[in-house]
Amino acid sequence: MINQETKKFILDNEKENPSLVVLKAAKFANVDGKVAAQQIGARQKAKKKLPSWYENTNIEYPSKVPLEQCSSERAANFKSKIVKGNSLIDLTGGMGVDDWAFSKHFSKVTYFERQKDLSEITKRNFTTLNQLNIDVKSGDSLEWLQENSNNFDVIYLDPARRDKENRKLVRVEDCEPNVLEFKDLLFHRADKVLVKLSPMIDIKSTLRSLPEVSNVWVVSVDGECKEVLFLLEKQESTDVKIHTVDLKGEKKEIVFSFNLKEEEQNGVELASELHQYLYEPNASVMKGGAFKSISNRFGLKKLHINSHLYISDVLIEDFPGRKFEVTKQIQAQKKSIKKEIPNLKANLSVRNFPQTVDQLRNKLKLKEGGEIYLFATTIMKEEKVLLVCKRIN
Repeated sequence: MINQETKKFILDNEKENPSLVVLKAAKFANVDGKVAAQQIGARQKAKKKLPSWYENTNIEYPSKVPLEQCSSERAANFKSKIVKGNSLIDLTGGMGVDDWAFSKHFSKVTYFERQKDLSEITKRNFTTLNQLNIDVKSGDSLEWLQENSNNFDVIYLDPARRDKENRKLVRVEDCEPNVLEFKDLLFHRADKVLVKLSPMIDIKSTLRSLPEVSNVWVVSVDGECKEVLFLLEKQESTDVKIHTVDLKGEKKEIVFSFNLKEEEQNGVELASELHQYLYEPNASVMKGGAFKSISNRFGLKKLHINSHLYISDVLIEDFPGRKFEVTKQIQAQKKSIKKEIPNLKANLSVRNFPQTVDQLRNKLKLKEGGEIYLFATTIMKEEKVLLVCKRIN
């Protein structure tokens, strides 16, 4: 536990560079400089990622890794509402942010963590946060499941996605614990299993490995894809529903849901000419692979089968992504750019184009920023163009 003198020093210096506070702390006899530096660095990260925890000045933060790997408060709160029941067990507790969120919707949450020191810190934090319906346990959660007869409404786990050399792992069978290996045990103790996996996961490949998946949630926070959630139920699903979710600000949720069979079986209308409005799906829609469903649901035409940009003559206000008005179509040449954008300042995106953003920006001598948006893309008849646009907020 952190003594009172060190706590006061942390709060008095929380805006300082953590690497510089150790020397400053040496002036105070009862201040632990290393602890203060670690806690100050953690509070600076938690201010945006975990605002409710940050506001509680008695929270004690664990080492760097659990804080980096935990869900953001926004994602945890969303996740806690997609499963229901009286009892939930988390087999990979970590810092406990997800369990803190789950405990608001479940009568009892059981938290498991292999690292005893981390579980002790988390237990104190749950008490500090007044979440008293969480039972904290330390040890091997799978061994405990095998040895005890306790059943739960939901089992939740966030498998470790780093190997012994700290390299990132993506495939479900490479993560620890391996859900494929322990699936029978999990379903022996609960009817539903919710698994959090990497935003880099191959969704279709994972569905082939886990035919029990009924729903998938692709969760982004402020436009950046953060996690993919798979809900497994005892019976194999005949059609998987995929929910693409963009959490914006404190409360706004942009959700687009579609059935996988619908996406695989439907066609998409390709544009024969350019229209007034251009649409770029958000990160979750792109990751979820709703390329046909998004077009059909909103009555949009696709610029090219591989470009994943959409157009219409009527503005779709509630489109889940960015919206633009197309002002001109030009060639990807410096002469054309200079005529249209004299100051050569624009926001550049590349979709299905032979050059990267950096390569094209260097070639055209473009500066970043401004109010003009350029899309380098391939349109009908395989033509490579730049679309000059104004963003619609």
